[in-house]
Amino acid sequence: MKRKVMATLLMAGLIGHSQPGWTEDDEGVRKPPTRQTQSISAGVFKDLDVAQQAFDAKDYAGALAALDRVRAREDQINDYERATLHNLYAVIHYAEARTDKAIEHYLLVLQQPNLPEGLRDATLFALAQMYFVTEDYPRAVQVLNKWFSLTADPAPDAYMLLAQAYYQQQRYADAETPILTGLKRARDKGVELRENWLGLLRAVYYELDEIPKAAKVLEILVTRFPSESYYLQLSGMYGLMGNQTAQMATLHAAYLGGMLSKASDQLNLARLYLVEGAPFPAIQLLSTGFRDQRIEVDADNLQLYAQALSFAREYEAQVPVLKKLAGMTNEAEHYLYLGQALNELGRWDEAIEAFEGALNGEALDDIAAVRMQLGTAQFNAGQLRAALRTFISLQNDDAIGTAAANWVKFVSAEIERQKVLDSTG
Repeated sequence: MKRKVMATLLMAGLIGHSQPGWTEDDEGVRKPPTRQTQSISAGVFKDLDVAQQAFDAKDYAGALAALDRVRAREDQINDYERATLHNLYAVIHYAEARTDKAIEHYLLVLQQPNLPEGLRDATLFALAQMYFVTEDYPRAVQVLNKWFSLTADPAPDAYMLLAQAYYQQQRYADAETPILTGLKRARDKGVELRENWLGLLRAVYYELDEIPKAAKVLEILVTRFPSESYYLQLSGMYGLMGNQTAQMATLHAAYLGGMLSKASDQLNLARLYLVEGAPFPAIQLLSTGFRDQRIEVDADNLQLYAQALSFAREYEAQVPVLKKLAGMTNEAEHYLYLGQALNELGRWDEAIEAFEGALNGEALDDIAAVRMQLGTAQFNAGQLRAALRTFISLQNDDAIGTAAANWVKFVSAEIERQKVLDSTG
């Protein structure tokens, strides 16, 4: 176990460091510091060994008891041993989830004179982490900045910890610089960029309302760490930027990759398909969703499906969808859509029935326009006198009165023509 203790102490930067100290020459003139080495005595080392063994066995009470024996004679030990003692106290208390006590002992380490640089730097960084864990972010920032001023080659992680401490204080502009610095150091050192680093930068840019920059980070994330969440976030960023084409393309890629699990997101993609003039992918998505029961067959979704079929001019397929929709809602608007689809197919009698259903339902925004469509269906179905009555009723309408009057003349002439044909029969 002695070797394990030695290894632990070496990792902590406690063994083999020289201590600076000022000296005076024979004339009392102070000289620059020289390096004086302190060591751990055999008696102190024995108790530290016991503490280490107890710590490894998770016997924290036993480990603390061993350290207490050293502390009882603290006035008899050197600075180096005292720093070692409090460092181990801090490690054990942190393992006990007593972060407040760990902080207390790390502060005592830093109070020791002639502290080795390695231990000083390690303790400062550990102390900053403790403050972060306890959500004392201002102190975490303060200690980290001091640590940065003393450290020649900080690791990228350290910059990210500082950025996180700023972020937690909503100091988003302050957080940006350490993140970018950390990412640059990672690239320079050939260190693989971590997902959480990029995620933090994205969050900072979002909070700063730097949407294009947030989108750029998300583009990297979906490439390096593809996930449904990142695709959705990127799509949202494009939406905020008003780039619906990119928004659709991103959701499309997610859908093809099996990363669009929620029905709401699939429906949003279907709507974007239609906005971008691509009804056929919308039809395929919706029909597959209905078939696989991923998308509910309700009025809103059926209406979206019918709209996609209409854009694609798939009227035959649209009719049963609209019949189901109208039967489900009994809304005038849906009967109107059904009538229009049947009109396109030349199924005049059915169209008439649908238009009448629309007119018998709740009030429409433009009843006159619907009646005009009814009149044309009646005419095409050969119901000339019914069509004539419909058009006559529309002659005084401000919007379509002129068109209706022309229809009255045309239908009247057709009726007269039919009379002549019938009489010469």
